[in-house]
Amino acid sequence: MSDTDNDHILKAFVDEHRPVLVAVDFSEDSRAAVLWASAFAARVGGRLVLLHVVHDPADQPGYYRSVGMKPLQTMEQAATGMLDDFVARLKAEHPELAALHTAEHKLLSGLPPGRIAETAELLQAKLIVIGSRGMTGLPHLLQGSVSERVVELANGPVVVIKAEENQRIAANKLKQEKKQKKKREKQQGKESTGALRSPEDAVQERDVRGPDLADG
Repeated sequence: MSDTDNDHILKAFVDEHRPVLVAVDFSEDSRAAVLWASAFAARVGGRLVLLHVVHDPADQPGYYRSVGMKPLQTMEQAATGMLDDFVARLKAEHPELAALHTAEHKLLSGLPPGRIAETAELLQAKLIVIGSRGMTGLPHLLQGSVSERVVELANGPVVVIKAEENQRIAANKLKQEKKQKKKREKQQGKESTGALRSPEDAVQERDVRGPDLADG
């Protein structure tokens, strides 16, 4: 893609009244999403809105428990503290990102995909930015992908960001899967070749080996 094409794409997002919405869950991919969105907002104008949706599944109690958390704190209170700490660390590490330092914080309760899409609609966000993988650590088929569901529900563009380390992990995993697939296909090819031998081939092979002692 040429620089001219990139300029046309950026111009389509230039609207100071429409924010860039970033869904955060404190994961590494979420961190990468905030940094990407901050740089993007600086280029196209408009404010940055950081959204965290409080969702504590029954099968994952303690998801919001953090060091120093008060025993009687509600999930919303704990999540607010974690969001503040998360943003404070990013600000300290990246003082050059002006959009990050003026970002608005939002905390909502509910199912993350739906709430993220609803908030983007209400704010008329120019796009949604979200991390590829969340903090739960559950297998993809059990957890379902929040980012994929957001893409399905959103009426506007969605950018899915993956942290560099997770990109390397995913690339290595894909490489291993391709290697295993190639190995399986090779093995299946050998088995198929053996199964398709004709009776004449078997007789010829036996003649080459010589008479079977058991036949004598």
